[in-house]
Amino acid sequence: MIPSSAMLLVAAGVLGLIVGSFLNVVAHRLPRDRSIVRPASSCPSCGHRIGALENIPLLSYLALRGRCRGCGATIPPGYPLTELTSAILTALTVWVVGASWTLVPALVFTWMLMVLTRIDLELQLLPDRLTLPLGGLGLLYAGGAAYLPMPPVAPTAAGAPASPLAALLGAALGYGLLFLAGWGYERATGREGMGGGDLKLLGALGAWVGPVAVLLALFLAALMGSLIGGLLILLRGGDRHLAIPFGPFLAAGGWALFLWKDTIIRWYFGLSGSLG
Repeated sequence: MIPSSAMLLVAAGVLGLIVGSFLNVVAHRLPRDRSIVRPASSCPSCGHRIGALENIPLLSYLALRGRCRGCGATIPPGYPLTELTSAILTALTVWVVGASWTLVPALVFTWMLMVLTRIDLELQLLPDRLTLPLGGLGLLYAGGAAYLPMPPVAPTAAGAPASPLAALLGAALGYGLLFLAGWGYERATGREGMGGGDLKLLGALGAWVGPVAVLLALFLAALMGSLIGGLLILLRGGDRHLAIPFGPFLAAGGWALFLWKDTIIRWYFGLSGSLG
């Protein structure tokens, strides 16, 4: 007999695949100011309307061998990768947060970060239509947990909301940090070093995780960006002017702090103590 926990994770993975298919639509249409509801999905190359059997997450891509049934054009690999990533992250979020009312906000947070990551990787853009609502939802999450009759959640629990004050401070600190960093970089080099979308994204993350955690989210993002960016520069022949979007690293750092805030904070201060 399959354990109920395993069945729950399988169900979460299936949900993630379905949501991932919708996230593909949002990531493609929203930056182009198109409706995410209508018209029905179609091939951007030939306009072939994608039927129900061609729109089964991941399976349809494999069955069609990555090509449009109408014209044979290659389907970008970002589509199945988004669906697969959504399945994995949805199942992981369910496993980490567990059966709590905080699970729904945690999933919304995860999915919105996925869309932002996909758009930034593809277009080097973080739309205000996503970053601003993400920050607003973080503030609402903190306020709702504090002032509505919700079951109490331990501050150290995975996906726990910040206090209203911490959410406000986190949002202000997250935005202000990157604003000052970008301003300093531009004054020193004469080049813009940080887009406005990055500022708003880190501010939004601060509303979800609070001021201390948003500092660590930025630290993790900078660490990941340095390692991966350095590797990409080496692979591209040492081109130091290679444009690498920072949003995906911010999203990854913020998501990690949201789910494992207490563990990462203890690890960081333990590491700082051992180095000091």
